[in-house]
Amino acid sequence: MAFLAQIPVSLWALLLPAQGLLLKLAAGKAVAQASPTLWYLTRAMAVSSYVALTLSVLLGTLRAIARKASERLSWVVDELHQFIATLAGVLIVGHLLTLLLDPFLPFSLLNLLLPLDEPYRPTAVVIGVFSFYGMALLLLTSWLRRRLRYSWWRAIHYLSFVTFALVTAHGWLAGSDSGEPWMRAIYAGAASAIAFLILVRFFVGAPSAAQVQPR
Repeated sequence: MAFLAQIPVSLWALLLPAQGLLLKLAAGKAVAQASPTLWYLTRAMAVSSYVALTLSVLLGTLRAIARKASERLSWVVDELHQFIATLAGVLIVGHLLTLLLDPFLPFSLLNLLLPLDEPYRPTAVVIGVFSFYGMALLLLTSWLRRRLRYSWWRAIHYLSFVTFALVTAHGWLAGSDSGEPWMRAIYAGAASAIAFLILVRFFVGAPSAAQVQPR
């Protein structure tokens, strides 16, 4: 009987370390869920990438005007466009990584790369997935511009306007800050600036193939 009475004590002696470990893991997860750091990073990356994408589209649209102004201005606009477009891509990847790591939203890698079974605002996230691939295609063709025919490169880069519209719709529908006045001002300012430059470029005319040869 004494032996039987000691069995639970022995079992508890074995289980206590495991129980402590489980409690620590649970506490760590609770702290991660309670900490807003990743959520703030996700929002910051999203807004920053949208601003960078807007600047990239604006600079890309300004190419036609810059090439008719001066060679030096054209070079500056091209370099800025390439740099800011790459920066936008990096910020978008950062946005996806923070979403993947944030325990508050159960996104998996497949959720971020494929438009399937989205755990949060499915329509908005599906739009975001398609806009991500649009951005990837634009960046890839920009880096391979020397190897592409101008007509192909130009046709693909008209997708930048479609991609911008998709990103705007994604942010408007999925963003937690989309209802804030400052965020609405960013959306309205970005769309208005791009629409204005499209009209200006329409009157100025598109550059010829010789004018856009990579230097």
